[in-house]
Amino acid sequence: MKIVGRSKGIIVSVKIPIRWDIMTNKQKTRLSQITGRDTRVIKAYLGVIELHEKDLFVGIRKKRINASELDKLTLTATRGKSSRTSVPHDFKRRFQNISVNEFQECRDTAIAMWQSHLECGGAKPLGARGYSSRKIPRFAFGKCFDFLYTPDKEIKHWLSLRYSVDSVKRNRRIHERMLIPLSLSSYHLKRLKDGDLKTVRLFKDRQRKWWTVFTVTLDVDTTDSSSLQPAVMGIDLGIEKAACTVLLTKQGYKHVKYWKQRDKLRQMKHYDDVVASLQRKKEYHLFQNLDSTQVTRQLREISEKRARLSREYDNKLVKDIVEHILELTEKYNLHVVIGQVKGIRSTARKGNYRGRKFRGMVHRWSFARIRDNLQHKLATLGFDTKKFFAVSEVWTSIKCHKCENKGYRPKQSLFVCGTCGFRANADLNGAINIGRRVIKLISSLSDEKTGLGVWLLPSEKTIPKTSRSKRSKRKSSLSQRKPALVGESVAEYCDQTSLEIPVSTKDPAVVSTVEEPSVSKMTGGLGVSQRTETRYRGRNDVPVNLDKAHVTSNDSPHLRSGDSCCGKGGTQKFLSEFTYS
Repeated sequence: MKIVGRSKGIIVSVKIPIRWDIMTNKQKTRLSQITGRDTRVIKAYLGVIELHEKDLFVGIRKKRINASELDKLTLTATRGKSSRTSVPHDFKRRFQNISVNEFQECRDTAIAMWQSHLECGGAKPLGARGYSSRKIPRFAFGKCFDFLYTPDKEIKHWLSLRYSVDSVKRNRRIHERMLIPLSLSSYHLKRLKDGDLKTVRLFKDRQRKWWTVFTVTLDVDTTDSSSLQPAVMGIDLGIEKAACTVLLTKQGYKHVKYWKQRDKLRQMKHYDDVVASLQRKKEYHLFQNLDSTQVTRQLREISEKRARLSREYDNKLVKDIVEHILELTEKYNLHVVIGQVKGIRSTARKGNYRGRKFRGMVHRWSFARIRDNLQHKLATLGFDTKKFFAVSEVWTSIKCHKCENKGYRPKQSLFVCGTCGFRANADLNGAINIGRRVIKLISSLSDEKTGLGVWLLPSEKTIPKTSRSKRSKRKSSLSQRKPALVGESVAEYCDQTSLEIPVSTKDPAVVSTVEEPSVSKMTGGLGVSQRTETRYRGRNDVPVNLDKAHVTSNDSPHLRSGDSCCGKGGTQKFLSEFTYS
């Protein structure tokens, strides 16, 4: 693995509080005026975009707004070839004492909000809940602000912001600057020094506290690991176990780790009980027409503590997983894939008859934040983001990764397949299935010689398509495979090596796989039995013995990879109808 270059596309945000207590009344008033005026300008741009939506969108998908066309509708120009003395919506006359640069910054903020609406769906920005009442932070670019350091003063760090509320016209319009004191820590300073400052935003949160958010572009070293052995790490997120990671290689699965956060679950449950108690108390006060201000304040404080606790534990989990991934990148050409949960919030809504315990368990699960933070953290440390995937995890925890048949879970942490007899931890089986989905999607990984094709079942190995030549004369470009010979076993078409490797773990569900009973004893009332030897007679009553791939020994904990039960029932049907020519 070697360093091949530097990437400048990684952007991080640094949130720094403003020292509001030492600001003068004039500074506070000016800051409120600036943010209020910018909010009105941004909303005006959103209204113009909504009014001329058909004329502004360009591109094949019509999801990109042409900024120059938006300027032709809002800003007059007297210089250059594109001079225009009148526009349908004259913002310069409507919003005086504001520079063209500030107009462009508000325009870019409005365009970003609208394109985010197009990508995520839902209501339009002006009609969305909350946009009509709160202030919208504007991006101020490098020419409009400076970060100052004054070691001789009590307040050492300042934000010098150019504003145009009290601009003076002397031959040209001169905008004054306002100094905003900042409260920085060593973490903030380290982050600001890691890259280049690009933009800054100022906003006020629900607790009426002012913040600045700097965007910093990082220079990250990128590495080339294509010469190393390919591997895929599957990550299955859970609740009882925060995450389960497993590494899929040609030799089998390795480095199985379970990430548990029992303290988080215990503290979150405590805060949930306190919140529920305060909510009942608030409802009682409202029913009795009593003052509930104090209860509302306590409820808000507890909710903030709960959210802060959840973020801290999630950041700790992401940090530990990233360290584990970086260790493996030194040995493998690693692809990371994480399960993406969809629609689980809707299943936990009140009225779906799943119970209060289930709703509380699901709503304290912050899977989206873990996924996004993990991807961002890996990108900042030089991991190629093209090797990070998020796939749907539907049926990954209930389907067997060896035969793709549906199994069952006698308990939360145990998965049992009634078809092939595979038995392991349910999170481990889900993580393997998540990793296998990326192997099926990427052609370089699905190759059996150079990739990880041994993880694919015979039915999942597709014949690669080739381009049809001009002289093909409408013949199929697929390879013409000869039919099976007489007496040839179906298992001889695709040879799949065994992928079972003992896992060193203390999980009871995995330990129990060492001494596994036969399938007929294990399935019980499922009505599934395993034959160790079967004889079929052909047309001349000649006994035919199945090959070793179809024989399961009683002392083996798992079925072999070439077993007839690993398919979807096609092998037994084929052999029952087998005839000789």
